[in-house]
Amino acid sequence: MNHRIAIVGSGISGLCAGYHLTQAGFKPVLFESRSFVGGRMSSETVDGFIIDKAAYTIPEFYRNLIGFLSQVGMEKSLVQTSSTASTFHDGKNHPIKIGSPSDFLTYKLLSIKNKKDMVKLFLYARSLGKALNLDQPTQKTFELENESVTDYLRTHYDKQILERIAYPIFCEIFLGSPENNSKVSFLALLRNLSKFNIFAFDKGMGTLPERLKLDLDIRLNSPVLKITAMGEKGPYEVAVGGTDSRSLEFDAIILAIPLPLVPRLIESLPGKLIKYFRNVVYAPSIVVATATEGKIKDTSMINNLLRADFDILGNIVFDQHKGSKRVPRGKTLATCILQERASRLLLHETDQKIANLALKEM
Repeated sequence: MNHRIAIVGSGISGLCAGYHLTQAGFKPVLFESRSFVGGRMSSETVDGFIIDKAAYTIPEFYRNLIGFLSQVGMEKSLVQTSSTASTFHDGKNHPIKIGSPSDFLTYKLLSIKNKKDMVKLFLYARSLGKALNLDQPTQKTFELENESVTDYLRTHYDKQILERIAYPIFCEIFLGSPENNSKVSFLALLRNLSKFNIFAFDKGMGTLPERLKLDLDIRLNSPVLKITAMGEKGPYEVAVGGTDSRSLEFDAIILAIPLPLVPRLIESLPGKLIKYFRNVVYAPSIVVATATEGKIKDTSMINNLLRADFDILGNIVFDQHKGSKRVPRGKTLATCILQERASRLLLHETDQKIANLALKEM
């Protein structure tokens, strides 16, 4: 229990690692380059509006996370959302209840043939069983990984399913596109359509990170610059930057950061491992929060915008569906998720330009 453990990164994975180590009797130290904890699972309050910075809901099939909330006594902090969605096309919205496969049978955006094909896809996904358990992949899982969603659907199905079903799903849940995701992820989502309630924290997704940080030793504004092994099995020298720059010694290191960053910190990694880490690519994503003085009624929580009709926006989420405390009374908060291709093009533009483009399309 005297082992000195450092955790690099205080996103939700780093915080959970810290929690479990603390429960086991250790006293880990977390280093975070930014001024807040939670990473993609964080939120902030601006003029009374609670804004989620990235992740904004918890689908029911996130069983590990929901189980963890019970461990830390936070299961009552979750609220069930309306789980409603609409897809806009030709100036009309086509609503659907998320988690209800039968709604596809009355979905006016799909032809009768494509509705039948959706049933076939759903049954095929169910038949794959354990192969779609992404926590414990099988050989079949890896075989399904070898084909993108786009290639799979274009080869076997009509373009409607790709553009009106797959694209909105990937834009909203993964902030990406079906071209850059494998068909196993699409089939895994379809399998869960029969049980797909969506939850959120009434006071923002940052509720969990803020709770976890209370019991942890976290050094904010402290980027780790370099990790050097002082022996074959440690200890390790950790060079920390920021306002309190110094080097510290630890017996073990946990890296809770994006894989491409790892080779920057550790110089002595095997060449094959460095190549593997650098081959992992993250798509850029931009989310724009917009507020109105008035209340916009009769909205779905998730509003899908087809890329055939829009250049910038992919989805618009009305945050009042995520809990009564999210938005000041009589006002509206709409969170805009940009398309992946727009995020790539606008990543280095000013916030004002991005906001103007989003508002113009809204």
